[in-house]
Parts: sequence; structure tokens; C-alpha cells
Amino acid sequence: MAHIGGDGGARGVVVRTHDPSGAPVVTLVGEIDISNAESLGATLDQLIGDETDHLVVDLAALEFMDSSGIAMLLRVAARVGTVEIRNPSNVVRRIIECTGLSDILPIERG
Repeated sequence: MAHIGGDGGARGVVVRTHDPSGAPVVTLVGEIDISNAESLGATLDQLIGDETDHLVVDLAALEFMDSSGIAMLLRVAARVGTVEIRNPSNVVRRIIECTGLSDILPIERG
């Protein structure tokens, strides 16, 4: 688990686990904005390494994400073969769908 942020900026946490299929799952907790997106992205890069070809990003505990967070997810998607978004809030889901990014950041259908 990595805590990112502080000093008046957004506070975020990244937790890495695995789902039953063995795919790595990163859970983003808290907030992602311009004050911490770069640090969170660097932490994600370290957690997922170079050998990951499928990554699940769980957003169930994410309270806020601005365009910096979307840009961070796109950078991760460019490094990893497949990124799957799990449990986004309605607002995040709508942003991904309305911007036409659902092919790059597909949302898991439950």
C-alpha cells in the first residue's frame, strides 16, 4: 500500500492485490487530481512492473478524480496490454464513456 499526497493537496492510496484469475488488481483510494496524479502514476508503474499484460483498476473507493487521473490511467494503459476498470462511480463511468475512452479503458460489466 502506498499513500500519496498531503500538504493541502489530494490524498490517494494505491493498493495492489490479485483477482481470482491471477490478474493484478490496483485499487485507487481517496482522490486523484493534479497535485498527486504524477506521484500516483509513478507508484502504479512500480507496483505493476514491466511484465504485466492485463491490469484491473478498482475505483470503488475513489472519491474524486479529475482529468489528471484520466490522463494517468491512459499512461498506464499505454504500458499494459489490457486495462480493465472495475467499480467506477457514476461520474467516472460517464467521463470514460462520454470522452470515447471506453475502448482504451473498458469498464467491467458485472
